[in-house]
Amino acid sequence: MKRVFFIAFIIFYISFTCALAEIEEIIKRADRLYEVERHDDSVDYLLQSMDRVKLKRDRAELYWRLARATLNIGDRREKEGASTDELLEIFEKGQQYAEQAIEHDPKNHFGHYWKSANIGRWGQTKGILDSLFKAGPMRDLLKRAVELNPDHSQSYNVLGQLYEQVPGFPLSFGNVDFSVSLGRKACDLLAIQHRMGLEKELDYDFYTELAKHLYARNWVSSKREREQERKYARYKSISHPFEKNLYYEGSIELEDISDREEALKLIKWVIAELEKISPRKVSQNDDLKEAKETLAGW
Repeated sequence: MKRVFFIAFIIFYISFTCALAEIEEIIKRADRLYEVERHDDSVDYLLQSMDRVKLKRDRAELYWRLARATLNIGDRREKEGASTDELLEIFEKGQQYAEQAIEHDPKNHFGHYWKSANIGRWGQTKGILDSLFKAGPMRDLLKRAVELNPDHSQSYNVLGQLYEQVPGFPLSFGNVDFSVSLGRKACDLLAIQHRMGLEKELDYDFYTELAKHLYARNWVSSKREREQERKYARYKSISHPFEKNLYYEGSIELEDISDREEALKLIKWVIAELEKISPRKVSQNDDLKEAKETLAGW
């Protein structure tokens, strides 16, 4: 009897190990396709691989990657002149993939993040009123993402954009001061994770967005310094990661310059760093173009 049990255990262990190795290889290949911006190939590969993955949490890993790749396909098709209807269909599909990821593993923060991202692009494509209508659901998804993973820099980056771009009370929840704190949190987390080797490269668009937040807030150096004590007190008194980081700026040391001086310094640094990269990926060229257009607009 013991021998039968032992043999059954060995068979189970080998099967489990093989399945684990297979899902790891699927994920690695999908991520390699993403890194070289072969998003259509990534979608095809992930869909073809889905039947080989049995555990729900593993299928969630594939679904959020489908949502990620689909959003990038939509961004590319927009540049190629795709119709509004086609773009809306693409971002709706991306949202559906993200919903599948959440359904299969509600505790995986990537599902919530990529659902929010696809909703946001759908709203931008549809128009300003629809973008505003979608802002609340986007914020809720991103809040959930940082509850599940308080170190997810991408969620803070998008939250910062939301708080800068939507109107303030009574129309919506916009608050440009909060956008600066959220943008700083995103950039600081990204820099730490890059130094630790957890992120292969810096996403310079994070810094462009922070520069935009600073330029929009437009505080003089004396007001920046005056507000620090109040923000630090709030930052220390709150435990929830989202609400706490609305005051993140209070926890760091600021240069004795104005917001717009810092914004100009930051955007010029982004341009210089991106121009050093050769060859640049399509996304890096897009980031460089965005940074230059932002600077020209100031």
